[in-house]
Amino acid sequence: MDAGSSTDYNLAGQVVLDYGSGEDALLRNLSGCTVTDAALWTVADEGRTLERLTRDVDGFRLSARIRLDSLIQNIPGSPDNELDLESLESDGASIWLCGAHCRVRRKPEPNEIINPEIRDRKSRRILARLTLDDTETQPVRVQVLPFEGDRSLRTILERDLFLSPFRELPTKENGIDIEGLAVIGERVFVGLRGPVVGGMAVVAELFIDQNFTLLSARPYFLNLGGLGVRELTRDGENLLVLAGAVGEAQGPFTLYRWSPEVGAVPRKVYAWGTSIEKPEGLCWCQIGGERRLLVLYDSPGDVRIKSGSYVADFLMAVPPA
Repeated sequence: MDAGSSTDYNLAGQVVLDYGSGEDALLRNLSGCTVTDAALWTVADEGRTLERLTRDVDGFRLSARIRLDSLIQNIPGSPDNELDLESLESDGASIWLCGAHCRVRRKPEPNEIINPEIRDRKSRRILARLTLDDTETQPVRVQVLPFEGDRSLRTILERDLFLSPFRELPTKENGIDIEGLAVIGERVFVGLRGPVVGGMAVVAELFIDQNFTLLSARPYFLNLGGLGVRELTRDGENLLVLAGAVGEAQGPFTLYRWSPEVGAVPRKVYAWGTSIEKPEGLCWCQIGGERRLLVLYDSPGDVRIKSGSYVADFLMAVPPA
C-alpha cells in the first residue's frame, strides 16, 4: 500500500499495562514500546531499564525488568544519569533501542527567565541492538554504536550539511534530538524531533554494516506542517510518523503514513489535536484478536495511572468506504 492510498485510524479503546505497585514514577515517563511474539517491551525516558510485559487476559503484566547497565558496558557519565531512551523497535530476532542523542539546557531556577548552561550528556547517545534468545524473552547478545567519535551517531548527524548548523542547540530549541526509531528489513531509520529545517521534518536512514558499524546517514525531508518527528513505527513497507511540536507546545499531534523513498509524500491518517497528554510511543500488537496500534503518552493524565497500572490507548485502521 503506498502513501497515497492509506487507511484512516479511529481511537478504538484502551488496554491495561500492569507494572505492579510503586511504579507511578516510571509510568509517568513511558516513552517507547515494541512487541515481539512473546512480549510487550517498554522503556521510560528518565530510567535505565528495559521492561518486559507478558499477556494477561486482555492486557499485559510486568514479567521482567532488565537493567541496561548490566548489558551495555561503559555508558558515559554517572549511573544516576537518565539514558533518555525515546524509542524501541523489534525486527523479530532483536530489539533495537535509541536515546535522544541531544543536548539539554538546564531548567531555570525560580525567578530565572532562562539559564545559559547547555549540557551534553553522552549517556543519552545509545543506539543498540539486543539479540534475543530462542524464547524471545531475554537478550543474549548486545551490539552498540560508539557514544562518541567518528562512527558515533551524533557525530555522523552533525556532519550533515543540513543538520550541522543546529549541532550546538539544545533539544526543544531546534537542536538535534532523536525521538523515533524504525527498522524495515535491513533498513534502519531514526526520526528527529529537531531540527525542523526550513519547515521540514527530518527522518534519517542509517547505513550500518554487518559489524554494527555506522557508515553514513541519509536525511529525508518531510512536510509535516512545520512539526517535528515524535515517534516512528513500521507498517509493512511503510512508516507511521508521529508529528508534534519541537518545543513544549501541547499540540497539535498528527499521525502520517509515509513510504520511505525519495519523492514520497506523507499522508495524514489521524490527529489528536491539542491536549495536555502528548502521544509518545507507538507499536502494533494483537489485542482482542485484532491488530491494533498501541499509544503511550507523555504527561499522562491521572486517570491513566491506577495502582501501578497504565491505561494505554489503541487505534484501529478503518478501511475507506
